[in-house]
Amino acid sequence: MAMMFEKEDALIIKVSPERVNELVAEGNGMEFNFTKKRFKEWVLIPLEFQDEYERYITEALTYAKSKKKK
Repeated sequence: MAMMFEKEDALIIKVSPERVNELVAEGNGMEFNFTKKRFKEWVLIPLEFQDEYERYITEALTYAKSKKKK
């Protein structure tokens, strides 16, 4: 399953938990926790990185396809 949502200020994608941690550590992503519980495979990509949204969407789709094969 791959889902991408675009809020007013962020793109939300599903990627591996390791990738979420990388993006957050790099400052390119923010934890997604709309219920006060961290979603380990979801990350918000702020609007300031919108020039890279296509790359992030492709990454999310690739991740979803890899999970489907398992």
